[in-house]
Amino acid sequence: MVVRNRLVVAVPALAALATGLWGLTGPSFWRDEAVTAEVSRRALPQILRLLPEVDAVHGLYYVLLHFVSEAAGSGEAALRLPSVLAGTVTAGCTAELGRRYAGARLGLLAGLLAAGSPFLTRYAQDARPYAMVTATAVVSTLLLSLALERGGRRLWTGYAASVVVLGLFNLFGLLLLTVHVILAWPRRQAWAAAGAAFTCLLPLVAVASAQRGAQISWLARPGPEAVRELAEMLAGGAWLLLPFSALAVLGAWRQPSLRPVAVPWLLLPPVLLLGVSLVSPVYTPRYVLFTAPAAALLVAAGLESLPAVLTWAGAAALVAGMAPMHLQQHAVDDRADDLRRLRAIVKRHERPGDGLLFRVSEQRTIMGAYPETFARLDDLALERGGPEAGNLVGVLTGPAGFARRLAGTGRVWVVSKAPDRSSPAYRVDESRFLVLRASFTKVRGWRFKGGYLALYARE
Repeated sequence: MVVRNRLVVAVPALAALATGLWGLTGPSFWRDEAVTAEVSRRALPQILRLLPEVDAVHGLYYVLLHFVSEAAGSGEAALRLPSVLAGTVTAGCTAELGRRYAGARLGLLAGLLAAGSPFLTRYAQDARPYAMVTATAVVSTLLLSLALERGGRRLWTGYAASVVVLGLFNLFGLLLLTVHVILAWPRRQAWAAAGAAFTCLLPLVAVASAQRGAQISWLARPGPEAVRELAEMLAGGAWLLLPFSALAVLGAWRQPSLRPVAVPWLLLPPVLLLGVSLVSPVYTPRYVLFTAPAAALLVAAGLESLPAVLTWAGAAALVAGMAPMHLQQHAVDDRADDLRRLRAIVKRHERPGDGLLFRVSEQRTIMGAYPETFARLDDLALERGGPEAGNLVGVLTGPAGFARRLAGTGRVWVVSKAPDRSSPAYRVDESRFLVLRASFTKVRGWRFKGGYLALYARE
């Protein structure tokens, strides 16, 4: 029995590890990963200085990745590997939750569905904290279940600590507490543990609230299509939405022991975040990635309620149906930016003494992805770098200072941001670009995913 229970956890965990490692370095770093790469290379005091200004919600993640970067470098494989390991934990703990609530076969099915989920795998191959949020959410729910079953100060303390870690990885992960309230009602220990954890997080909540404008100002109010988009991501593709939904409903109906945890876990966080976003936009699908294990549990319950032959055939068909989305996500240019192409263009055509200008200051963060891309270019608008200034983009010189630095330059590379129809565009300060245009002419331009690169030469 013990061996079987361990296999229920180990098999999905190993499957998730394999899917996470497969093609790990295929897609290029994108803009958010570029921030992770650049911040991870900073000294620890510089990271701690950054957090009161911006990205306090990612502070724990940046500190962890700093140590990863020091040990293994800041390449794609090194910085994405912690997310792969988090995906491994997610699959294994999802399997254990399913086993505890509804038996070994359901646990194994749920763990394998989590391991094969394109939504979970996408962020298990991303150098951002969302896979860790999901893993912590599953661990926290498992600890709460154990504490409710066995009691004991150690389990309740462990549960409270997991909630603190969940909030430190991403405050939106605390939406899971709405689920835990339903699951633990009316146990006083659960309220005490959750309350103590939330109290510990109040300073972060205060700082993050003050930074909200800089952090998520790009988000727009969601429309009806946002619900369908999330459902398709959870299902692993639009073509799987109908069978996936039907199996989840069937599982909720046929497995009453699983219903109190999985149904609110799947529904409450997205509904609450979407509802708030109608007034003040805070929603994007990755913020509710931690609901995907609940979907895996319900679909596994639906599969298990079928005859044995159909159970495994249906599971195999679902996993096979997810393959197209997996293949799409492993394409080199699948992410929002293809910064490898940008690197290739610059390295092929650069010359000693060339200058550099970003028309959108915030886009300067993409330099962190592959530092060698711009290593030989003079960033003409930059007075002080981000690490010294205690922010992400540094301190910029004014148009007059820019003109003085431009005077000794014969060619300038200009990076522009591609327009994003799904969110408000970043403010473009054209003052420096107008100075450039007064005495430079565009020689050539290249498009890359996420932006446009142009080379200007003095007339």
